[in-house]
Amino acid sequence: MKMRNVTRRWTMAATLLLVSAIPQLAAASATREGSAQINYKILPSIKAQVVPNYQSSFGPTGGLGSGSTPAAGPSAVLGGGTVDFGNVVVGYEYLYKYAAQVSVQTNDASGFVVYGEGATDLNGSNPVPAPPTWPLQQTLFWLVSSAANTAFSPASAFNKTSGTPLGANGSNGINYGAGSPSPASQIWTNPGAGNVSQGYDYELRLSGSIPTSQFNVYIVYTVIGN
Repeated sequence: MKMRNVTRRWTMAATLLLVSAIPQLAAASATREGSAQINYKILPSIKAQVVPNYQSSFGPTGGLGSGSTPAAGPSAVLGGGTVDFGNVVVGYEYLYKYAAQVSVQTNDASGFVVYGEGATDLNGSNPVPAPPTWPLQQTLFWLVSSAANTAFSPASAFNKTSGTPLGANGSNGINYGAGSPSPASQIWTNPGAGNVSQGYDYELRLSGSIPTSQFNVYIVYTVIGN
C-alpha cells in the first residue's frame, strides 16, 4: 500500500484595527493625549505528516492455517517506504502492525478532523486480473494501533474516494474541489490545538474469489481544521 499525506492550511484573514485620537492644539503651550487600540487574529495553521512502518516489529501477522508465514514485502522499510503485505494467501485474514502513523501540528483551538481513504480501488497487476480492480471497501480495513490487535479484531473499511485522484492512481493526492471527504472516511477527530500523533494497523481480508495478482492502492490522509 502506498500512502500520500495531504496537508491543508486553513487561514482567516488578519484584521488590524488601529484607532487613535489626533492630537489637537488647544493652545501653543498645551497638547492632548490620545489612545490606540489594536485588535488582531492569529492565523490558524495545520501541518500533517504520515509515516509508514512507523515502529519496529511492523509487518503482517495472521493467515492462520494458510501454511504460509506472513512477512513484509521488500518495499517495506522502517520509518518509510510502503506498507507491503508481501505474499498472502486468498481466503485468510492478515493484520499489518504499525502500518502508518499520522502526526498533526496545529495552533487551532478548535482542533481538526483526519480522513483516510483510497485514491482508487485495489489495482491488480502482474498478472492483470479480470476485472482489473477489486473493491477496496471489501478488502482493506483500519484500526487504531494496539498490542491487543489481531487479524480478527473489529476494524473499519477504507472507502474509495469520491474526489478526483491526482497523478497515477492518486500518487499526488486527491482533489475534492470545493467539497471535502465523505464523513464515512473520518478516522480521527481531535478537539484542540497541539502536536499529536496516532498510529494505525491495517487488516487485509482476502475472500476466496479474489483473483491471483499483485494489488496496490494509495491511501490518502486529509486533515481539515474544525
